[in-house]
Amino acid sequence: MEVYFLRPGSSGALEQIATPEIRATVTPELNNFHFTPTKAGVYAIVVTAYDAAGNSARARKIFNYDDKPGFQETDEPVRFSGPQNNSLFFTTDSERKATLTWAGRFIPKNEEFSRRVEAWPIDQNTIDDVYANTFGLRSISAINGPVGVNSMSCVFRIESSSTGDQPEVDDGTPEGGAVLRNCSTDLESQTATLELAGLSIRNGDTVVVTLNASDYSENTFSTVTAKATLDETRPDVSVHEFVPNRDDGDYSL
Repeated sequence: MEVYFLRPGSSGALEQIATPEIRATVTPELNNFHFTPTKAGVYAIVVTAYDAAGNSARARKIFNYDDKPGFQETDEPVRFSGPQNNSLFFTTDSERKATLTWAGRFIPKNEEFSRRVEAWPIDQNTIDDVYANTFGLRSISAINGPVGVNSMSCVFRIESSSTGDQPEVDDGTPEGGAVLRNCSTDLESQTATLELAGLSIRNGDTVVVTLNASDYSENTFSTVTAKATLDETRPDVSVHEFVPNRDDGDYSL
């Protein structure tokens, strides 16, 4: 068994271009060995098996090691999407959905961890790091969330502007009040969708959203709360008149 620290090669992809970090002989009865990474990076474990006649076959497993969070948090605001992209007020679409965006809030660290690993040459006695049904390929998707935010949970509750009865809850009770619903998240677009259909929410009510961001190690490193007030009042322009400007020929409303 050999463990390699992968480094960028001439093509920019990660390759086994140095001597192994460790080399060990393991018998079938033992069936394991221990290795402690000394630095953050991308590693390859290469296992070569031999039979009594000296025939061999090998396989490789790629893994990332990092003892630090996979992202850093900025002060970029988390806000609802809309014509004005206002962080204090929001509206819903025709299906009573609202979209929250956290674009720019969490910046991936160590993006080199996501580089492609150069495949071994095709060999009938080699089992390369197969991705999907293709021999000799390794993509970012082959390692679950190597950098950045790997998972995002999202819940929201409503703070009523009136003193009447509160809506019935259907989920747990985190700090600050009852959660009404979970929101669906999309890591690629860095957005969350709030389904407000069927809820007793009126203009002036405030939605409080809690995001919990985790990296590839599934440790939660950040909790963000965003608040915005529903405002679906529409301006009604009933009378208007265009007046020509004599100097430049443009019109004023």
